[in-house]
Amino acid sequence: MGAERYSRNLGQVEREVEEALRNFAGRGTKGGEPEISVAERIDKIGSMSARAIIEASETTAKDIEAAGQAAVDIAADLMKEAQQLATELRANGKKMSEHLQEFAGLARRVSTAMRNTRADVSNPPEELLEK
Repeated sequence: MGAERYSRNLGQVEREVEEALRNFAGRGTKGGEPEISVAERIDKIGSMSARAIIEASETTAKDIEAAGQAAVDIAADLMKEAQQLATELRANGKKMSEHLQEFAGLARRVSTAMRNTRADVSNPPEELLEK
């Protein structure tokens, strides 16, 4: 989009400069118009060229600003997404931590129960041995 507009404006500048040069050479005057002086032709060429360059520069400047704004908008969207991902990661990390703590407690209880069972089996009460 921007390159198309840029090349179109450069083409327009080129055409206007060529027209001004033709007019300067005297080939672009219309039949009913009086001849203009060399100084007037130079002024006309300068004015037309300046106007064309200003228009091309303005268009290019607007394209640059639009590209910059697009970059800022994309960066803002990326920042929002990064913040959302960070929030989700924190929440998932907290859940995993809670699950690991629950697992550690369960493992501790199982270990204690197994140790007690082993102790009971290894050292039966004397009442059972006497029977």
